[in-house]
Amino acid sequence: MSVVAVAGTGTTTGRDRVSTPAPGGTGPDDRPPAGGWVTPETASPWTPAAPPPQPGPPPPQDQRGVGGWTDVQRRQGQQPYGSVLTRRGIVPLRPLGFSDFFDGSFRAIRHNPAVMLGLTAIVLTVTNVLVALPLGGLVSLPTFTDPDAPASGDDAVAALGVFAALVPAGFIQSVALVVLTGLLILSVTQSAVDRKLSAGELWQRARGRVLVLVGWSLLLSLGGSLLVATALAPGITLLVLEQVAGGVVSLVVLGIGVAVLSVWLAVRLVYVPVVLVVERARLVDAVRRSWHLTRGAFWRTFGVLLLALLLTQAVSSLLAAPFSVVAGLGLALAPSPAVGAVLYVGGVALGSTVATVVVVPYLAAVTALLYVDRRMRLEGLDVALSRVLADERA
Repeated sequence: MSVVAVAGTGTTTGRDRVSTPAPGGTGPDDRPPAGGWVTPETASPWTPAAPPPQPGPPPPQDQRGVGGWTDVQRRQGQQPYGSVLTRRGIVPLRPLGFSDFFDGSFRAIRHNPAVMLGLTAIVLTVTNVLVALPLGGLVSLPTFTDPDAPASGDDAVAALGVFAALVPAGFIQSVALVVLTGLLILSVTQSAVDRKLSAGELWQRARGRVLVLVGWSLLLSLGGSLLVATALAPGITLLVLEQVAGGVVSLVVLGIGVAVLSVWLAVRLVYVPVVLVVERARLVDAVRRSWHLTRGAFWRTFGVLLLALLLTQAVSSLLAAPFSVVAGLGLALAPSPAVGAVLYVGGVALGSTVATVVVVPYLAAVTALLYVDRRMRLEGLDVALSRVLADERA
């Protein structure tokens, strides 16, 4: 089977280019298992190909591609006439329209529910229990359940022990969520061409990417903390020096600036985890790749992500609300304050788990489909995948 791959840089299409592994990409010893995107004699269409040694002149702007479809029409998301294969998986094999991201994300969840919902539920349940247990012990202390109770040294020691337990529990939860998101993204890219992988198969493909995913997450957290600290330092310093007006103005202006900068960076770097998992690139290359893919598409990417966040926030609130009500009733009707506090924490944690089981896969699917769409528009990934699938059906 001959596989046509996609160029990894620039804005030219990848038609008729033979795939070769790019630096940091899938090499002979780093291929996914058989049955995925590669065969022993071909490279993955997901892996960007190196430019040919002697590229010819660029084709005319109106040159026809597969099925008489022009490059301009493909980048605009128009449906090709007589293309090799326009639909097989969760989304059409063409540049995606606005509604395709949201419909395709639901289809991704339905296509592989064992991974998208089942695996997510298991991971989130285990990690939320690890966090909820120390919290339950904390709120059951007399200092928290009885405001009139005198503070004691034992309660202080117990509180310190709870906080000490929360640190590793929170870290484990963060790492698990990062790894889970990588697996979900990989599942969605496979579902895009109607391939369903089990959790074990996804883990086999992604396990070599775990450390770099976690490292990227830690780097983001560190960078965000430094950015916030840098923005707050001048205002806090002025307030300490009793320059109230200047301190308040500094906090407001720099706070708005940090918020805008954070959103801009988040959108420009949104594809880094996808590239790390799907293209198996190095971290530096993944950052450059995400920067390239979002160039000229900031507002479209921002709009889709914002709408997805608003939608998931609304769904999350609706799903968690009944559990919060029941938890409040448990707190009010419990035989003792300590029991009520434990019931309340447990109810809220359960509601949070149920809501997050839906939110995390959906946001991962939207991000993965945004990535697929950008590569279709810039690199002709739709044409490459259509030809691969057409060869499989032949």
